[in-house]
Amino acid sequence: MLWIIIVLLVNLLLETSVSLTVVVPPDPIVAHVGSTVTLPCWISPPENAGALEIRWYRQDQFNNPVLLYNHGKIQDIKECYRKRSSLALRSDQSGGLKDGDVSLRLEKLTFQDEGPFHCYVSGEHLYDSKVVVLKITDSSGPWKAISLSLIVLICVLPGLIGLILYKYRHKRTGHEEKTMKELENRVVGDTNIEELRKHAVEITIDREHLHPDLRVSDNCKISEEYKPTREGFPFELCAFGAQRFTSGRHYWEVELKQANTPPKNFWIIGVVKHGNFTTKDRSALTASAGFWFLCSDGPRGFYTNTDQSVKLSLTPRPERLGVLLDYDHGQLSFYNVTERKHLLTICSRFSGSVVPLFSPGAGDESTIKILDLPKPAEPAEPSQPLLSNTAAVESAVELVY
Repeated sequence: MLWIIIVLLVNLLLETSVSLTVVVPPDPIVAHVGSTVTLPCWISPPENAGALEIRWYRQDQFNNPVLLYNHGKIQDIKECYRKRSSLALRSDQSGGLKDGDVSLRLEKLTFQDEGPFHCYVSGEHLYDSKVVVLKITDSSGPWKAISLSLIVLICVLPGLIGLILYKYRHKRTGHEEKTMKELENRVVGDTNIEELRKHAVEITIDREHLHPDLRVSDNCKISEEYKPTREGFPFELCAFGAQRFTSGRHYWEVELKQANTPPKNFWIIGVVKHGNFTTKDRSALTASAGFWFLCSDGPRGFYTNTDQSVKLSLTPRPERLGVLLDYDHGQLSFYNVTERKHLLTICSRFSGSVVPLFSPGAGDESTIKILDLPKPAEPAEPSQPLLSNTAAVESAVELVY
């Protein structure tokens, strides 16, 4: 019996003493638009990576990787990187996978490729991950004006430009969990709101599946009768759009500030797979479970519900939020309509029908109001402003605390 215990202790000691270390360059990798770049990443000390899982991913997209290698072959590539990404040698002297070289090659670079790329390597019991930062330049001159036309291309957070602050914590309990502690969102340039409104749709509320603590009046205003507790944000307090989307682009706006009141502090706005219903458990409301939304949780700030949640600093606080669902390209984008700024884009893979999702939260008396946005007529003169205070007809739906 004693020798069995000794063997078990030795095996445990060996398991916990062996480590897998991923190494990346300390400085950002700089490349030009349209060029090809290799993001170096390797295992130290060298070991054969052919039997390991190699996962490259962006920001909060662990489950939607730029490239996934497993079981000896490439298994998956994110849609906007197909035909552009592959595993490559970091140098002419590299021995490739058999020497632990797991570097990523990217072709036809765009400005939306700028930012951190996560290099994640795991075995049966061990794993490690590091971040490679890619900086994109334009060899033809200043690119600020060009970036305005690229603001809605396929990639995560296409409005992010400049310095990205991040703190990284990595845990694994049977699956990968990752939290981006802080992400500073900076946006340059205006968004053409009138162009977005060409995809405007009328949103009505599905009364059959309305939360019992919400009521709908004859004029489609929704009031909240929920009595808040100290248990945190009431994620179950939601209304669903009656419209089901399975393709195309669809845009709507939500008013978050009424006259003589401050902007609303508590709300959820996004989309959900039809047939899914909210619960009190925030951990169950993830993208992989069919929920995609932006949440404003008062003093706790703004964050996405993606599988690896991203916390955002949105200044100023949005007074009117625009939502663009691009089903075919797997994008859900949010805009500060008042400031004409793109805030963020969540990339995912939609399947089946998805419907709009709204929650007034609990904790303030301000309302959220779903606006009726008829598609605008062609402007009579090119000099007309793209955004005016009278562009949106008053609400079809209002959620009130």
